[in-house]
Amino acid sequence: MDFYEKVKENLNVYVKDEGSKDHISPEFVASTINEMANDDTVFTVDTGMCCVWGARYIHGTGKRMMLGSFNHGSMANAMPMAIGAQLAYPDRQVVAFCGDGGLSMLLGDLATIKQYNLPIKLIVFNNRSLGMVQLEMQVEGLPNNETDMVNPDFEMIAQAMGFKGISVTNPADVKQSLKEAFAHDGPVLVSLFTNPQALAMPPKMEFDQMKGYALSMSKMILSGNMDEVLEMVKTNYKHLKEVL
Repeated sequence: MDFYEKVKENLNVYVKDEGSKDHISPEFVASTINEMANDDTVFTVDTGMCCVWGARYIHGTGKRMMLGSFNHGSMANAMPMAIGAQLAYPDRQVVAFCGDGGLSMLLGDLATIKQYNLPIKLIVFNNRSLGMVQLEMQVEGLPNNETDMVNPDFEMIAQAMGFKGISVTNPADVKQSLKEAFAHDGPVLVSLFTNPQALAMPPKMEFDQMKGYALSMSKMILSGNMDEVLEMVKTNYKHLKEVL
């Protein structure tokens, strides 16, 4: 019990830091959604960072459900799962935690959501990168390579499909934007510009993982990516005690 309380205390450190412009804390976003969502909401989570944010910050109520590709790790699963969940439970709130990479793979499904007017709330953690792939490379000692994404304007794409789209770049606008999305009677896509350097650190890292991560940072510095390394340290320094 003491260990569990300590884990919760550490996780709340992330939530208190809301982030900055275009670098919103994804933990803050997930925690805010947890507070606003209904007691019987059906959550779907993309494989990768979204799965971690959902697992860590969405609290079980005995009525809530969380769906994901937990065994196979299939990418881009949150939106199609949300479509199925909303058709199966038309009277329940359905919230999809989508990565920008996952959403981009299945943009055509937005037309399906509009065609059947499914009131799904698509929450896009728009960190402009393939976050979990980036982290996996780093713990193996590899510098970031081809993990950055040049995304379209997801808000405008939602509007082009015929339903409400919202973009959020400032932490101060997160709560009001989510409140507006949840109150809307119909589908909504909320694109939140989250911090690409926010890492889903495990409670305890193995020595080889720490060694690989340090090696990756060293290679990035030698390659002239010092600004990216400094941003990563700035974002995560408060939490290093968790992994040492």
